[in-house]
Amino acid sequence: MTDRRPDRVYGILVRPGEVFLRSVGGALGLPGGVFRPLAEDRKVELRAHLWDQLGIEASAIWAQGAFDYQDPAEARAWFSGFYTVWQWQPDPAPGAGRWLTRDDVLAADLCPSLRILLISILDTIAIKTT
Repeated sequence: MTDRRPDRVYGILVRPGEVFLRSVGGALGLPGGVFRPLAEDRKVELRAHLWDQLGIEASAIWAQGAFDYQDPAEARAWFSGFYTVWQWQPDPAPGAGRWLTRDDVLAADLCPSLRILLISILDTIAIKTT
């Protein structure tokens, strides 16, 4: 276990049975991006990326893990932190990306580590408590 600082932060919007991936030049990738060197809060940076890329205000963000990931918009892989987003307003615009079911994730052209993460998230049952 490590708390190594990620180079990038990415969010996974989750609704019952689906996860959201953004459209990136014909490919699918996660919303997010650079975790600036002087930034202190990963979730604050992720919220800013989600606002810039999808026009949403995110809340209920949970850390999920980190690994090397190459976003379709990037020339190489970066050590990246991943976060699930369980609440947001408003919904992403229809052209911003796609909602994927478990079968869609299995069929999509995604790196194995991202596919495993998305399937594990889809297989998780989240219960909202007060």
